Formats: sequence, C-alpha cells, structure tokens
Amino acid sequence: MINDRPVEEGVDDWVLLGVPVYTLAGYRGMGDAPGALRKLGFPTLFDAVDLGDVKLPPLKKDVAVGRTKNLDHFRDATAKIHSASMSLQAQKVIVLGGECSETVGVTAGLGEALGGRPGMLWLDAHGDFNTPETSPSGYIGGMCLAMVCGRVRGLGLGVGDEKLSLAEERLVHVGSRALDQPEVAALSSSPAKLYTSQQVKKSGAADVAEEAARHLDNRSDWIVCHLDVDVVDPELMPAVNYPTPGGLTMEDTTRMIRALDATGKLRAVEVAAYNPSKDRGGRSARTLLELLRSSLNRD
Repeated sequence: MINDRPVEEGVDDWVLLGVPVYTLAGYRGMGDAPGALRKLGFPTLFDAVDLGDVKLPPLKKDVAVGRTKNLDHFRDATAKIHSASMSLQAQKVIVLGGECSETVGVTAGLGEALGGRPGMLWLDAHGDFNTPETSPSGYIGGMCLAMVCGRVRGLGLGVGDEKLSLAEERLVHVGSRALDQPEVAALSSSPAKLYTSQQVKKSGAADVAEEAARHLDNRSDWIVCHLDVDVVDPELMPAVNYPTPGGLTMEDTTRMIRALDATGKLRAVEVAAYNPSKDRGGRSARTLLELLRSSLNRD
C-alpha cells in the first residue's frame, strides 16, 4: 500500500488511475480527460503502472434530488471509486479526473487503506466548500471538499460518513478567487488554512508554499495534493469549465507541489477539471504535462 515503508517486492512505485466522473450532464468533457491525457504520455512520464479507468456509467440527463443534482449518479460513482482506491498497491498514486468530485471516493478509499492522519493541499480557484443547504446551484462538484471534511452527512454514498472526516486543521486551500459567500463564512470559521490567489501574489508563492508544506508536514502522516487545473490563470490554462482571471502562474503552482513533495509525505496527486473539449490543439494538456513533470521532478 501507499505508506512510508520502502517499496516492497511486488508493490509498484507509481500507479495511475483514471476516474472519469462528472456530475452534470453538460460536463461530459471533463469525463473524457483521463483518456485525452493518456494520449500525451502521462503513464510514461511517471513510469507508472496504468490501471485504466474506474468504469462509471454515463450521465445523460440531470435529475434533482432535493437541493442536489444527480445525487443517485454520484452515489453509484463514488462507491465504485472508493472500491478501486482502497485496493491500490503503490508508493504514489496519480489520479486523472474527471471532476473534482472524484476526491470523495478517492480520499475515503486511501484513508481506509492507509489509516493514520491524512492531510490535503487543495489547489483550486473555487472553494468546493458548499453544502446542499448553502449551494446556490446544487452542483455536487461545488460541495466535494466539504464532503471530504465531513460537513455533509447522510447522503448514503456507500463509503460511510465516518470515512469522510478529513480534519480541517490538516487542510490547506490555495489559489481561491471565486468563493461563494457561504464558503467565505465556512472557511473563515474553519481551522483550515486559506491562501487566496491574491494572498499568494502578495506574500510570494515561495513563502506560501513553504508555510503550507510545513503546516501539513507537522500535522499529517501522509498527504494528498488535489490539483484543480483552474487554479492556474486561464491565460495559461484555458481548457476549463470555469475560467477565472487572476490565477496562479505555472511557477507558483509548481512551487506549491514541489514543497509538498519535499516533505516525503506526498502519496497521491489528484488532477481534476481539465476539459479536452475546450482544448483546441491540446495546448492546455501539454501545459499540464509540463507542470506535473516539473513539480514532481520527472525527467
């Protein structure tokens, strides 16, 4: 499993898992991301064993359940993602999403496999910290981080509410610039650390990266890096559903991931929200490939 022990015989160094989940019918482009990124050579870049994609049903029509859209679809997908994630045998995992909501099943599965105290660096232009009660849209992708932290209960996701309880003191959110007001209130009262994109620019990415990595290193046994590619400024990474000006530079983002990797506790990198249907000529995909190559020191 992913842990601090040396690589054992029969245990892979890196594995790559595709998670083509999306929770609005109109966002199918994000579900095509794992396949599109593979074509650019992601498994080769990491010398990773490619485990293929978690097999998920397509979402063809949006259905509201109370204040939440497509909850039954998300339940089914999360149960399958959780099952795949809890059985991974590797030192490090690269997850190719899909929408940010993949993190619910992935984090719960890894937590069950590893135990201990997980930490998370969440790189995202958006909060993803709404709940069904506060969400203005009912979009599950805007609630998934709150779910991981245990703020949303009783959805019957098939992983157990007790497994979705990332301690917020072990959460660092970096790069936000489009928070809903309920998210501002929730994050302001949370022990999680929040660095908006404006704060990163003001304080300097190097200092923020060092502070974030030290904070997680001191509190966590292992760490997940969640990279929503819209954390990068859309001038550099336009192939996203919610392009939001004022984002991080490539160098800023690279510093964040490098500092985390330097702790020796980085065990999973989730790549989310790339939409190949918006990537004319593959520019954003190549940018993403270079970002991860540089961040994780892959030659």
